[in-house]
Amino acid sequence: MEQAKQKLVVTIEEARCKGCGYCKEVCPKGVFEFEGKLNAAGYSISNPKHTELCIGCNSCVMACPDLALTLNEAE
Repeated sequence: MEQAKQKLVVTIEEARCKGCGYCKEVCPKGVFEFEGKLNAAGYSISNPKHTELCIGCNSCVMACPDLALTLNEAE
């Protein structure tokens, strides 16, 4: 029997993101992009552009040194 694909929501707290790129480096599915959007401190922030590809491995959350990422199931 095939399981329904779980929908996940990746959220970035923009004020905490310093644009280190670790989330993009560790993501096995290429969820993250940097598109030049800046936060209030002037850092280029990560954008979870392809959340439909997320497999919920939490690699991005664990790699973020600023605790700027959360990963939750969609309601």
